[in-house]
Amino acid sequence: MSQFFLFLISTFVSIMSTLLLVYVVVSWIVPPYNKYRAYLDRFMGTFLDPIRRIMPRTGMLDLSPIVLMLLLQFIETVARMFFR
Repeated sequence: MSQFFLFLISTFVSIMSTLLLVYVVVSWIVPPYNKYRAYLDRFMGTFLDPIRRIMPRTGMLDLSPIVLMLLLQFIETVARMFFR
């Protein structure tokens, strides 16, 4: 049973990490009025907005995706230690 939860958390972290990478790349390339980018912005915004509210402003540089990636990796590491 614990292997199932570890697999579930690991899969979630992998999917979120991939979506986060796609979000960052798409935000540089695709114009903001594209409907697919709007869907991705809305979905990732639910995870990035709380981090943006906590973090101090850094001008034009948004560091919240890096923080989210680190949090996802931390969650997976803790899950691996807990469900071992």
